[in-house]
Amino acid sequence: MQSTPTLEPVQNKSVAAPRNPARASMTAIAVTVITGTAAEVCVKVGAAETAGHPLILRWLGLSGLESKWVWFGIVLTILSFLAWVRAIRVIPLGIAYSLSNVIHVTVPLSCWLILGEAIGVRRWLGIGLVISGLLVIARPFARLDKKLEETL
Repeated sequence: MQSTPTLEPVQNKSVAAPRNPARASMTAIAVTVITGTAAEVCVKVGAAETAGHPLILRWLGLSGLESKWVWFGIVLTILSFLAWVRAIRVIPLGIAYSLSNVIHVTVPLSCWLILGEAIGVRRWLGIGLVISGLLVIARPFARLDKKLEETL
């Protein structure tokens, strides 16, 4: 006679959820924006560094792979993606995506401050509109953050 195996409950050994998941996700969005901005600046520096290479390599974009700055930018892009995945685990995608658009402010400002690129009047107006839109989006996020804290 065969005995029937008994099923024992599996204990959940997952990592405990953060105390404030919305705050952790906001931090992840900030990391996404910072690393994304740094990646764009690094790729620009690397592309400028390799601009004088043979025409076929420039046309295909392969000459940039000879620059350490481009490779650093690739690593930062991967880190930005990982932070993004972390962010959207808790925050609804529509809100997270809207908040991540602060990169449209940080990239031009970084290029202006670090690379000395000019920002025209239209771009300044666009930056102001993005900031205004982010302020409008931030209010519903604050309500969402409060609801998440109450449920947890």
